[in-house]
Amino acid sequence: VHNLKTDPAVFAAVLDGAKTYEIRKNDRGFAVGDNLVLRETLHTGRDMAMGSPLVYTGRAVTRRVSHVLEGPIYGLAAGWVILS
Repeated sequence: VHNLKTDPAVFAAVLDGAKTYEIRKNDRGFAVGDNLVLRETLHTGRDMAMGSPLVYTGRAVTRRVSHVLEGPIYGLAAGWVILS
């Protein structure tokens, strides 16, 4: 199980089914069958990098990884993955 911070707009797209993938640095050894707990943050990652605090809204959604595409391939850098 991987608990992941998720920007508000991205969280909304996952929740309504429009976004069915995650692009992440593979610093956790993601694998098929893993569960991703996407936790909505109040502020974006960019806002937090500029000093806004990490605050969760309390909303979360869980998705199971069905495919892992590992870079470097198709413009995806080494060390990064696309999780379906």
